[in-house]
Amino acid sequence: MFPPDQTAVPEQLSPTVADLTSLAHLTVQQVLTKYVSVKGLSISQMIHTSVKTRDWLGAVEPRNVRAAMKRVVEEITELDTQIGSLFEEGAVRGPNSDSSRRALSHNGSRIASSKYKYTPSDTECSLLNRLFNDQVEIFGAIQFTKLSILTGIIKIGLKAFLESVRLRTFGKFGLQQVQVDVYYLREYLWRFVEEERLLNFLLEEVISSAVDRCIDPVTMEPSVIMLLCEPS
Repeated sequence: MFPPDQTAVPEQLSPTVADLTSLAHLTVQQVLTKYVSVKGLSISQMIHTSVKTRDWLGAVEPRNVRAAMKRVVEEITELDTQIGSLFEEGAVRGPNSDSSRRALSHNGSRIASSKYKYTPSDTECSLLNRLFNDQVEIFGAIQFTKLSILTGIIKIGLKAFLESVRLRTFGKFGLQQVQVDVYYLREYLWRFVEEERLLNFLLEEVISSAVDRCIDPVTMEPSVIMLLCEPS
């Protein structure tokens, strides 16, 4: 008789199919999360640089959308094509339709109104408070769908936009340029996110912060903003 194989793995220690499946899922999840972080950082750096290097106090009256914002939309559109070839679309949480966008943009129009001024109650309603009150999920697990991946990337980019704006001081026309840029992003990015309410929330936070950081908060008429954002 041959001696027992000393290198054999005891049966109770052998990985099961379920164990291997779970490990594979965890590994893919980690890779996907890393991918979202890297792409989100790339978008963030683009936005941060565009905000940091601009003279917002001495800005002239807006005539168009800034090139950096157009580039952000182009990058997300390219990622949509790449990711869409590997992952299924995914489900939309809440209505993402033209009618819902008009309804959800009501607050944005209110912010864009030239007669609108922030009151202490608005200022006190901080990002953290709104997260709890509105139950908006800023950070969450990435699912294996195109919309979930793109939503994660966009959230990172818009959070960088918000933080960059909070570090700058704006003149009247600087604030109006932010309004134009935000409207443009809203019009194009809604189709790439799982939940449009989250997109509107983050973009309105950018406007809110710009108003708070502006020395002469006179905002632009919504109709003018829409005209400037029309495709040329």
